[in-house]
Amino acid sequence: MNTEEMLLPSALTEYAVGPLDDSVRASLAQRLATAETPGVTWFPQSFTRAGDAVFIAFEESGAPLLLQYGGAAGACGLSHPTELAGNGAGHGAGQGNKAYVYPFASTDRENVAAFAERIDLTFLPRPQRDRPAIASGNRHPEVSLPAVFDAFRDILRETGLNLASTVQLSATREMTTDDEIARRDGRNPTAPGHTRVSIRHLYHAGLWAAIRSGFRYGYTAEADHFIVSGANDAEIAKSVEWVKEAIRHAAGYTKFTTDTSRVFDLRADMRHPQPLSETQIEELFQQRLTPEERAWVHAAFSKPFDCGAASYRFDAAEIKRLAVKFVPSLKLNEELFDSILQARHGAQFDFEPSLDEAETLTSAKELIFYMHWLKERGRPAQLVPPNLGFKKRQAYPETRAALEKYSHHKMWPEVMPRVDGEFAGNPIPELKDRVRELADVARFFDGTLSIHSGSGKQPEVLRSIGSATRGRLNYKISGELQLRLFDVLSEAREGSAERRLYDRMVAACERFAAQSAFGEESALAAQYRASGHGSYLGDAGSGRVDGNLFLVFWLGNMVGCKDEDGRFFKQGLDELPRSVIEESRRRNKEYVKWLASHLFAQ
Repeated sequence: MNTEEMLLPSALTEYAVGPLDDSVRASLAQRLATAETPGVTWFPQSFTRAGDAVFIAFEESGAPLLLQYGGAAGACGLSHPTELAGNGAGHGAGQGNKAYVYPFASTDRENVAAFAERIDLTFLPRPQRDRPAIASGNRHPEVSLPAVFDAFRDILRETGLNLASTVQLSATREMTTDDEIARRDGRNPTAPGHTRVSIRHLYHAGLWAAIRSGFRYGYTAEADHFIVSGANDAEIAKSVEWVKEAIRHAAGYTKFTTDTSRVFDLRADMRHPQPLSETQIEELFQQRLTPEERAWVHAAFSKPFDCGAASYRFDAAEIKRLAVKFVPSLKLNEELFDSILQARHGAQFDFEPSLDEAETLTSAKELIFYMHWLKERGRPAQLVPPNLGFKKRQAYPETRAALEKYSHHKMWPEVMPRVDGEFAGNPIPELKDRVRELADVARFFDGTLSIHSGSGKQPEVLRSIGSATRGRLNYKISGELQLRLFDVLSEAREGSAERRLYDRMVAACERFAAQSAFGEESALAAQYRASGHGSYLGDAGSGRVDGNLFLVFWLGNMVGCKDEDGRFFKQGLDELPRSVIEESRRRNKEYVKWLASHLFAQ
């Protein structure tokens, strides 16, 4: 059917006036389900009113569109209208109203933004504040965002909890700016933007998915991991300027995670194999802090901190070591906070300075030092992610032997003695105790503990985290939603287009590994292939420990690389048949609800 000639269902024209709420939309959905509009799929929960016009999202033959009934063409800043023939002829046209159709894909950014900013503002993201959330990283937003919005609607209805933090990816790792995406040639699988999703595209895809799903209950949009790195001051300064540019692109987001952990001075930590001497610490303390800062930091940390069941005191030597380790990163966080505030034009946002990718496990005193410094200097953190010892998309060890193997190469000297001495060799109770202690510290500062690298964790770990935090937590996932799409491809019939696409991605990933594109982890490709794991990604319900963990971690980076025909793999993924998309969405929705059932178990 040609859009210009479509007839408006009578239900739409009848609801053009009168009350409009969820019950009306539910009634409209029932009416539209029986309307004779062949080739058209309606999204009744998007139905809304602005001025003398009503609007509803729909698809015709797979093309995403927006219908306006009543009002003038281009109402509320919408662009590229097509007037329906006969003024939208059909039931209700006798009122003299005209009808228009607008392009409304996730890539039609002007129309998507106009709808959210001028037609129905309930679809704009909001800061999270103290609300618990599952932060869902969407590397294929058009596939997974509809699923996670559906999952969060079900969770809200069934539990009363709104856990929606649906728009999230690393701003300078998985994503990047539009210009950088355009320049990417696909030759480097670890370059920023390997999802081929730009910062602005994810934001608008989030608005688009929220509108079409009718999710008016509030959700968070997070620009995750603005990473600052560099081997010297010049490289760090260059990195900071790039991060600030990325922040400007992310101005619409409402939660910002900064990551300055790469400038931590680990030598100041006594867990380091060769820690700095007290004399060296004193020299660096004098160099890195002004006289005023040195006086302030001693005064600021001289009082006791009563956090839940524990009270913490800092002696002068501890203060100096923590300052030497953290102050350069803290000052960068202050600078980035100010840049976010400027980009947001003073609008409220959540600030999440990350410690989770540090080389050491985060102690309670480290968390206190970090949060208190920022709060006292006017940049309070609403969320804080410690390093708990989690690895991305992997289960946490359940036995002593597994933990010893998992941690032997890490700078975590305290973990095995704690497990042995205080928890009878049981890793998960030890983890739960650390999470409880850190969550109490976060609460002391009116903050929320944020758990990163949450994908792949098993039920016992999830329940332990939920219990230890008493339900106040932010739990981040990312790669698992993408892996479930890959599962669907890998399970497709041998020789099918979907299976061939998957196999080519696997082959490309292994070719890059042969070129050492993934650093030390490149060697794992041959090891897992030789051990008979093949291209199996493992049992999703068991943390994928039985799968090819090289592919579990790196296969997603192929999306931004090129297929044999010279096109990016993402283009092939964007063209997957509806059946594959629907099955992937079903699994994504199921996974998010499964997570919630364990994290927030009663």
